[in-house]
Amino acid sequence: MKFFLVLLLMLSFAFSAETVLAQSGGVDGGGGGGKMVPDQDNDGPELTTIFKEGVEFLTEGECKRAEKKFKRILKKVPRSSQANYLRGVALQCQDKHQQAVRYFKRAKRDDSSYFRAYAELGMSYLILDRPDLAREQLGNLDMMAATCGDRCPSLLLKSVSKLRTALDRIEGKTVDSDRS
Repeated sequence: MKFFLVLLLMLSFAFSAETVLAQSGGVDGGGGGGKMVPDQDNDGPELTTIFKEGVEFLTEGECKRAEKKFKRILKKVPRSSQANYLRGVALQCQDKHQQAVRYFKRAKRDDSSYFRAYAELGMSYLILDRPDLAREQLGNLDMMAATCGDRCPSLLLKSVSKLRTALDRIEGKTVDSDRS
């Protein structure tokens, strides 16, 4: 039951095709610096095409094919926070949460303010029955939110809300709809 509840939460907060496509145009994907698409000048148009194909596969629910695309990118650009994050999402989609954890950690390593990586890492920890580690990720997000006060990016606030809601539901707490 817990697994299905967390899976439902993950799917309900999954980013839409429009969001992914808007982000793949070079908009920041989750917090810190960096573009969603590998730089065409440095990495070549081939990697950009592979990245966009991976995003399309992911938005269409073809998670295994998406994961293969991000794996190819990471062979050439191993420290891409966006490719690591999206490979983690593709692995989550395949119910491979232990593997997904590795890629969310790498995304955090490469961009310590990649909010979505913290949230999805926490979600995978919940599936793996490690609420203590999920709570640690929420603590990290809360610290980021405390530093920006009322000027926090909406992606940070959504990431905090997503993980807090999931933790509250797992722990049997009532969800307060007024929290952000």
